[in-house]
Amino acid sequence: MTTIDEQAAVLALTRATHDKPWFHTARVILDSGSALRLLDGGYAGRDEDDQAHAAAVATRVRPGHLAWGRDLIAAMRAEGVDLVTVLDGTYPGNLIWAYDRPPFLWVRERFQAGDHRAVAVIGEDDISHAAAAAQALAEAGLVVVAPLRTRLDAAVHQAALAAGGRTVAVLAGGIAEPATYGEYANVAKRIAERGAIVSPFWPRSVPIGRSDAFASAVTCGLADCLYVVDGADGGPSCGHVEEALRIGTHVLASQRLHQEQPWVERAASRGGMTAVRDIDDLCEQAVNLVDMASPTNTC
Repeated sequence: MTTIDEQAAVLALTRATHDKPWFHTARVILDSGSALRLLDGGYAGRDEDDQAHAAAVATRVRPGHLAWGRDLIAAMRAEGVDLVTVLDGTYPGNLIWAYDRPPFLWVRERFQAGDHRAVAVIGEDDISHAAAAAQALAEAGLVVVAPLRTRLDAAVHQAALAAGGRTVAVLAGGIAEPATYGEYANVAKRIAERGAIVSPFWPRSVPIGRSDAFASAVTCGLADCLYVVDGADGGPSCGHVEEALRIGTHVLASQRLHQEQPWVERAASRGGMTAVRDIDDLCEQAVNLVDMASPTNTC
């Protein structure tokens, strides 16, 4: 089990990451096998850019930053929120393989064995179809992953929960920041009762425009495959599909969406995308994809 000092060191190193995306820091921490060892100059990776990055972030960390990290972890635990870092055995097995994995996740409730059998449901306008898909996937025994920013997102979670399923909500802001939940605070409470709420941001961070891309990386990384309900070129669904294909998460989309949206056809030409006829076909394809996966971590 990772010690609180190791977790605090992960937070301190991430806080010291100024000039590159956080996933660079996650990578050098993983390569080192210990955030404390990295702080002591123990990075032994061969990549020169990673060596330079490891040295730069370690140099910026001050002794007081570790105490700050420990205090933050304790404060969040008091609010019912746990920290999971890339060094923890409970870090999600699907996400750990994504190149742009975050160094840490704040989690309300906990990841469970079986959470790797997950399908992300993404869409923009067709709430009824998204809810029906979520219900069917939950009834098929799959975990449903989705953001929690829109009416459609809320409907996805509510439908999966109503079907007796489990959902994981990925936030686009701090897990302890009320503005992150907005009008969906009550939905979040229901999710926490039977699922998990996840944030890759500092706990008090207010959602901003560029937060969505970071959150979409987590949404796609947590899932074995992604189902895109609808979406316009350049919209949120398009961004999720691009991220999923970038990290190797298989994408499922309706035949109608393939026919109506040129951006879907362009994305499909890269491989890694399957057209489904209807929701029954979606469930069959999703279960097959999940069952074929070989998770290295059951969380």
